[in-house]
Formats: sequence, C-alpha cells, structure tokens
Amino acid sequence: MPSPPPPVPAPRSLSVSSLIFKCADDEKKNFKDDIVTFNIGGHIYSTTCLTINDNVDSQSLLSLIISNRTTTQLDKNGHYFIDRDGTYFRYILNYFRDKKLLLPENFTELKQLCSEAKYYQIDRLVDEIENRLNTTNEHKKQLEIGLNFTLISSLSQGGKILTLIGPLKLISLFHIEPIGKKFLKIISSYTDPNNISCQCTFPVDDKLISCQPFDQLQRIVLAKQARKMGLAVSYCDDYFYIPIERQIMLRDELAQLLLNGCHGKLLHTNVTYEKKSNSDHDASYSLVENWFVPNISIAKCLETNGPINNNGNIYSSTSMTNGL
Repeated sequence: MPSPPPPVPAPRSLSVSSLIFKCADDEKKNFKDDIVTFNIGGHIYSTTCLTINDNVDSQSLLSLIISNRTTTQLDKNGHYFIDRDGTYFRYILNYFRDKKLLLPENFTELKQLCSEAKYYQIDRLVDEIENRLNTTNEHKKQLEIGLNFTLISSLSQGGKILTLIGPLKLISLFHIEPIGKKFLKIISSYTDPNNISCQCTFPVDDKLISCQPFDQLQRIVLAKQARKMGLAVSYCDDYFYIPIERQIMLRDELAQLLLNGCHGKLLHTNVTYEKKSNSDHDASYSLVENWFVPNISIAKCLETNGPINNNGNIYSSTSMTNGL
C-alpha cells in the first residue's frame, strides 16, 4: 500500500495590520509623487504634491485643494482652477522650490505679491514680504529727505559750472583736498552743515571752491575757522576757498552723477540771457537749474571720499548706489 504524500505547508499570509500599513505607505508614497496642475487665472502651473505640502500648513488653501477637501472647480482639462492673478503664482511656486524668495531686479509689486500670499495662507512668505516692504518704504522715506540747491552753468565754454547755491554740505559732491574734508568735518561737529547756506563760485583756472555763506555771522565764524586751518580767506568779503583735487567738472558730468548715482531730481530749469554790450558777441547764456539730492547720497559721497576717482572719472552708478 503506497505511502501518503507529504503534507503541503500552508501558504504564508499577511496580517491585517501589515496590509493596512503597506497600503498606507503606498498611498503616501504615491501622493507625494503625484503631479498636480493648477490653472490660476489662465496661467498653468504644474508641481508635485510634495513641493506643496513641504511648504504649507495642512490647513492652508493649497494643501486643502490637493487633498480634495475643498469644492475647488476643475477646468475642462481637469486642472484645479483658482480665480486669482496667475502672474504672481510663479514667485510663490519658486519660493517653495528654492526655499527663498527670488524676485526680478527693481520688482515693484511687493504689495500685490503679499496679497496673493495671504490669499493662499502662506504665513512664512507673508512675513518675508512684509519685512521687505518695510525696508523698501524706509528707503523711500530716506530718499525724500535731502538738500535743495541751485546750479548755474554756462551754455558756452563746454558747459562749465559757474555757481552752486545751497547748503555747505553740497561741497562734498566734489573730490576735495584732505584739508577741505577736515574743515567740513570740524564744521559738522558743532553745527549742522545743512543749515549753512553758501554761494559757491567756481573759478575757471583754479582748483578751488570759493564759498560765501549768506548769513553775516556764518561768514565770520567759518572764515575764522578757515584761517585757523590755513585755508585761503578773502578778508574783504569773508570768502573762504576750499581746494579740490581736480578741475571743476562740467555741468553734464555733475548732472550724470546726480541723476544716475545720487538719486537726484531736476526740479526746474531756466535759461537766462545777459547782454554785456551792444554787440551780440558779448552776450552770454546761463543755465539755471533747481536740483534735489537725498542726504543718504551725500553721505555716500563722504564715505567714498567724493564722486571722482583718482583717474578723474565719475564713479559708476553701481558703485555709488550699492551702499544706499
């Protein structure tokens, strides 16, 4: 009689708990790798669920949308449709990807971007944008505080500057000699040079700035200080002369510096005509301009020892504005 066949081992089975965990892990993995596409005001953006969930709170709008916990409408292609300005969402999505806010140079729509970040309930991004807004607003305020002055220049002879009428501090726009810088520093230590108004004349041949304050007491005090320091002084009218390190720049050079490097504004311009004799050849034309320049730009000139480098060239607008 044949022997019975050997027993067949029972198939190995998985417990209910292991099946639940395995399904949960697979679902979680697939969810992370899922690609989700948004139609935001007609702009189409695709990313992964992982990119969204790694950057937002579980109760924020985008998280609720991709987990199907909202009634967000789908477009005809099955994309989540959000009725917002899609041009700003690119910056939000890049913020998720790069973990930092990268914006184009001279970006001027921070308020609109902040509004979008608030809509999507991205608190960390809202805080960063608001910090930038506060910094930008403070910088704008600083650019509105400054000095007003009048610049008179010749329309002939290459447009030479003839006169600068304004606060003594404006002399720092020119690359003055060390003794002149020391003079301004001493004056600034006991009075505000913004309040010392001067009429500075520019000789054609001499490397000097001839300054005469309007107020008689100022003239006496400043001329006395200039004598102590060995600066040239005209005794008859209490003029004092501050030496500079190069020839006086032309009007166009100074205008370029003011506009491109100092956030300056040309407020008003006028042409004056002066006829010295009956001959038209003796007539002269002068350009009279009213300018404004912020205090922080003047301070930058002082930090860099003036806007003119050793080669006699005006510093580029980049080098002048980096510290502003």
